[in-house]
Amino acid sequence: MLKWIAMVLAGVLLAGCNPVQQAKDARAQVDLFHKRLNAGEDQAIWTNAGEQLRKATSREDFVRLLGTVRKSLGPVEETSQTNVNMNTSPQGSFTTLQMETHFERGRGVETFVFSGSGDSLRLVGYNINSPDMMADVFENYADEPSAEATGSAEANDSPAIRIAPAEQ
Repeated sequence: MLKWIAMVLAGVLLAGCNPVQQAKDARAQVDLFHKRLNAGEDQAIWTNAGEQLRKATSREDFVRLLGTVRKSLGPVEETSQTNVNMNTSPQGSFTTLQMETHFERGRGVETFVFSGSGDSLRLVGYNINSPDMMADVFENYADEPSAEATGSAEANDSPAIRIAPAEQ
């Protein structure tokens, strides 16, 4: 009897940790993220994000990032999964998907980190690596370099703080 209970309990636990289903659920969340990103539904993305993401960054900064992605790259046209990683630790279960995403005006590699499983899957990390987006940001939004950064004479007139090397 005890052996039967142990087998049933093991089956229930393994059913909740199905890696194939976990990857499918995470992919569905990526598709929902992109749908909301394209529609400008940044607040919905933020509202459904996990506590870890909401503690790590402010809503304003996250919405600014999403707006920059949208302004620089345009809507998502196509995305394909290039990597998946699953990790279970005392802090929880995490699924990381890396996506090669083609936008209207460029491409980027997006990394999504989700915590939980099934209906409790929440976005806890988002990163985009896009040279196309950075080129657009530099071209359209970056300030001119300061005199200090360019090494001009004006920079030498301003007070400077010098830090002496540590004594050996």
